[in-house]
Amino acid sequence: MRTIYENYRGFKICKEESTYNAISSDHVVFSRWQLSQVLDTVDQYVDITDHNSSTDTEFGLPQN
Repeated sequence: MRTIYENYRGFKICKEESTYNAISSDHVVFSRWQLSQVLDTVDQYVDITDHNSSTDTEFGLPQN
């Protein structure tokens, strides 16, 4: 496994054989055939989770 990015928006991006993996907390979260696809998926995931977190705090809802 070859590391591409050590910390891309909180994920370690690695290449293993013919796939790119986004790893968080030592387990693969996303796996795609192209680097651009795995980076786009991480971006979408982080943007959605950040948006949901900020929406919850705006309305005073507890965060888990």
